[in-house]
Amino acid sequence: MRRCGRISVFSALVLALGHTAFAGDIIDATGRSIKLAEPLTRIAAAGPPAEVLLYALAPDAMIGWVRPLSPRIASYMSPEVRALPAIGGVTAQGEAPEIPDILAAKPQMILDFGDIDPRYTALAAKMQERTGVPYVLLDGALDKTPEILRAVGKLTGRAERGEALAVYAADMLARAKKIAAAHADKPAKAYIARNADGSYTAMPGTHGGDIYDLAGLKNIAQYADTTPVQVQDWDPDVIIALDAKFNDTTKGPAWANVRAVKTGHVIMPPRLPWGWTDHPPSINRLIGVLWLTSAVYGEPSAAGLKDETARFYKMFFHVDLTPSQLADMLETK
Repeated sequence: MRRCGRISVFSALVLALGHTAFAGDIIDATGRSIKLAEPLTRIAAAGPPAEVLLYALAPDAMIGWVRPLSPRIASYMSPEVRALPAIGGVTAQGEAPEIPDILAAKPQMILDFGDIDPRYTALAAKMQERTGVPYVLLDGALDKTPEILRAVGKLTGRAERGEALAVYAADMLARAKKIAAAHADKPAKAYIARNADGSYTAMPGTHGGDIYDLAGLKNIAQYADTTPVQVQDWDPDVIIALDAKFNDTTKGPAWANVRAVKTGHVIMPPRLPWGWTDHPPSINRLIGVLWLTSAVYGEPSAAGLKDETARFYKMFFHVDLTPSQLADMLETK
């Protein structure tokens, strides 16, 4: 997982874009000046977070998926993109990735979205130099989503759509922050079990942990790698499990004395077509932050969350969810 150093010079990108889709050189979040072709009709995603962002804003400009889509995941996406090939990504392949399939698809730009730390800054510069393809890296912090949507809308020549999604995103974040503020005097203590045995968690203030902060939860983790005994000492009110196998883990004796397990407060976010709180940490987490406030604080209500989910999938993922899909996703059957 990419952890965020929160080095944010994203405002430079916003200023460089101005009020037009293409304004000469673009300065991305690393401070690099990048020349882009006009119009952008062939864009590759460097990794899964960028893939989600690109699909939401400009699915017609996508040249492929980072990984093959399973039939179940594809059923939650628009038919136009299901047949796109898997061409691989950049960010999960180490310091010197080989990307022949991406280059063979002749992208005009490689879009990256996530941490702005030395590793990914260096990777962006290295890949642009090696391939000759403009490589744009953007800040993936969740609370910057409205800015990102506006900027990438302009960057890709889809400013009107970017603005519409940005307004919607800003409203979702504002609602979550209002709910969080209402519970600020006694926030729910949460532990995030990121893997099957619950030993790896998301730390507060990181790229993977910012969603829980925005939802008004007190992330009680003190170490990224931990044990059931430590979790028991931290005494969470709720455990958010990101791996379905963790439910089996909690049936063992090691987790029996953790209060959230004893009281049945182990919850799992929906995961189709992407995880709502992670996997990947991208704009899919917008609906996830309201799912968290609903699951933990009861706001919005279950009915309100259901309506919001349908709207979100229509706007961001280009699909009209069926009643069965909604029920399956929200476990209301």
